[in-house]
Amino acid sequence: MKRLIVCLLLLLNLPVRAEMVMTRELVAPDQLVPGQPVTIAVTFWTDSWFNPPPQWPEMVIENGNLLNTPLPNQLVTRNSDGISWSGIRMERQVMAWDQGTLRFPAADVVMLSANQPPKTVSLPVLEKAVSWPADVRQPDRFLPASTLELSQQWHIYRATEDQQLHVGDVIERVVTLRATDVIAVQIPQLLYAIPGSGAQRLPPVNSNLTQGRDEIVGAQREERLRYLPSQAGELVIPPLRLRWWDTRQHQWQLAELPGAHYTLAAARPAGSEQALKARAPVNWMPWLTAAAIVLLLLAGFFFRRIVSHSLQRLVQRLREYWRIVPLPDLLPTKRQK
Repeated sequence: MKRLIVCLLLLLNLPVRAEMVMTRELVAPDQLVPGQPVTIAVTFWTDSWFNPPPQWPEMVIENGNLLNTPLPNQLVTRNSDGISWSGIRMERQVMAWDQGTLRFPAADVVMLSANQPPKTVSLPVLEKAVSWPADVRQPDRFLPASTLELSQQWHIYRATEDQQLHVGDVIERVVTLRATDVIAVQIPQLLYAIPGSGAQRLPPVNSNLTQGRDEIVGAQREERLRYLPSQAGELVIPPLRLRWWDTRQHQWQLAELPGAHYTLAAARPAGSEQALKARAPVNWMPWLTAAAIVLLLLAGFFFRRIVSHSLQRLVQRLREYWRIVPLPDLLPTKRQK
């Protein structure tokens, strides 16, 4: 039987030797800047099957950090020297926070497979130079991204319903930033208070940008700042400018949002400028209940005949359903001995 199997393998030219190989590569652009996420990929190759599942090497990084962005493992194949290989590819994102060399030291990995002796594979050193781009002004506000969008909204809160702004009213500015190939902690603060004017800063809201099968591709940051003018006159809110590094075109970009200009009148009488008064909510439940009762009464009046006939038929159906039906005798009364 063994000879027959060997002959079949030779005839079919299927060189299955239960070989195991592990490779490691760094997927990064030619010019890498601090804060730009790159991918480290480790692939387990075999020409037979995965049994048991592969043991991944420990991620040791110098001058960088491993990000917690979830990246699913992938199944890959290749053909080398007439041998078909199957592989499992594990990807993780890493990032360097300062210029220097992003380095992955050499590592020895012991690979295991069913009915095979352990095999030690040596992974070579991986290195990538990281440097600041030219003309960096504020490294603490340096934002690298492949795409970036800025948008804003203005909300006005008045103490009374009129068109004139007074001292005591509130002007809220909402700015939203959406960027790809970036994490939320890299996005700097966008809105600041105006000197000499009161302001209230609300906590920013960060979220992930996803596409496809919930693949995280970037981050979104929403900031809200409420201006609380205390003096009558002119309120000039400056425009917003954000200088960011385009990792695709390798050049500086400027994202800008226009400011606003408001004229504020004196405070309203009766101290209405001291507190932001909202309109009292209207309780619609009693009105809706009364309207429903009126509609039911009208429907009952106009369709009283139909309702009466329907009730009579329902009572008749119930009586027929619960009527006792006598059954014939199941046992014979006359039996012969």
